[in-house]
Amino acid sequence: MDGSTPQATNTADDDVFVARARYYSPANIFKVERPDVPQHIFADELNTAMAAATPTGWISLDISTTIGLQEPATTPLMLGRYARIAAGETLSGQFRASGEFYYVIQGSGRAAKAGETLAWQTGDVFSLPGGGETLLTAGADDAVLFLVTNEPELAFHGFEAPTQGGAKTRAVRYPLADIRAQMDKVRDIQKADPNVSGLALHLTSEHDGNTDAVHPTIKLAMNSLDAGSVQRPHRHNSVALTLPIHSEGVYSVIEGNRLDWQQYALMITPPAELHEHHNEGEEMMLSLVIQDGGLYFRCRTIGFSFD
Repeated sequence: MDGSTPQATNTADDDVFVARARYYSPANIFKVERPDVPQHIFADELNTAMAAATPTGWISLDISTTIGLQEPATTPLMLGRYARIAAGETLSGQFRASGEFYYVIQGSGRAAKAGETLAWQTGDVFSLPGGGETLLTAGADDAVLFLVTNEPELAFHGFEAPTQGGAKTRAVRYPLADIRAQMDKVRDIQKADPNVSGLALHLTSEHDGNTDAVHPTIKLAMNSLDAGSVQRPHRHNSVALTLPIHSEGVYSVIEGNRLDWQQYALMITPPAELHEHHNEGEEMMLSLVIQDGGLYFRCRTIGFSFD
């Protein structure tokens, strides 16, 4: 052998591959702009979900047109929905996602997925594995739930949902009473830290020995704020979806813009925008916060700061 590189032989069939080529040469690829993720509150969708006349079904929180995506999306990597289920009825869903995460706004019932069935009630948070069919059955009263998945993330990669048994997310239930008890255990410790970013309890599980593996990319936390308090202004590169639970007298200031909270109306805090939360009510604020932080932590680019 003479060490030369073999040369491909061009044929008519090769032209189809050359025809697929495109060339793109911006002066600065880092200056290419995409539509911003907006500050937004999904009040209309919540009102639909809570209306007694609304039949059993899913209500998507879709702003894909606003953020320049072709697939339904609430943020570039996450999609939220409300689910309304009439008493005794069953709602079916099949999502192109690697995990599903729920908060029970009202009612009680059961979730069946991948051969497992768990019971849920008002205030519970629970997760289910991605792939396959999900069945949610309401109990004696109408039920309303909030759901978030990573469908836009999988659509971006062109991935399909995992096969049954292949998801990294497993069925986990976090009863509200347990969440509150765990929060009470750590509040004094958190308050004593001068660099505390918030009084939050992160909801995780154990999978393959990793205690932060309820999902690889989506992170959930229950956040609280005492009456008469302000959460220190901060920013981070991950988008935050906030589901207000106890929110009377609570508002956020995001880059100088005030957004008043509405109980159970999902709110978007855009990436990298400076924001702070104010509780001018008489009770402790409570909210479920969902972030696409897993990828940023993996890449060491979460970008958290207090300025």
